[in-house]
Amino acid sequence: MQAVYFIVGFVAIIVAFIIFIVFLSKRLGGNVPQSIYNVVEKIIIAGIILGIVGMFQPWIHLGFRVGFHLLLISTLAYIVWSHITPRATRYDEEEVVSDTPVIEPNAG
Repeated sequence: MQAVYFIVGFVAIIVAFIIFIVFLSKRLGGNVPQSIYNVVEKIIIAGIILGIVGMFQPWIHLGFRVGFHLLLISTLAYIVWSHITPRATRYDEEEVVSDTPVIEPNAG
């Protein structure tokens, strides 16, 4: 019976996480500027790296515990953040320069 409770609890946590991802994706998708998106992504990746360093350093046991939690939170944050699309960059027609020459038909 304990296995059934474990599986039901595990599936409930996964479904709640998926619902959370879908909610944030719909709420923030296309609304986050590219510059802020890049900064948040780099902070999350730095958290993953620091968590790995904290887990693999052999001197301080507290570093292992903090590193594990930092790695867990950063990994979950990266999974969520990877489902959010940044706002599309808009270009004015005057700023876009094409490398292909424009050939105009002869009028005569």
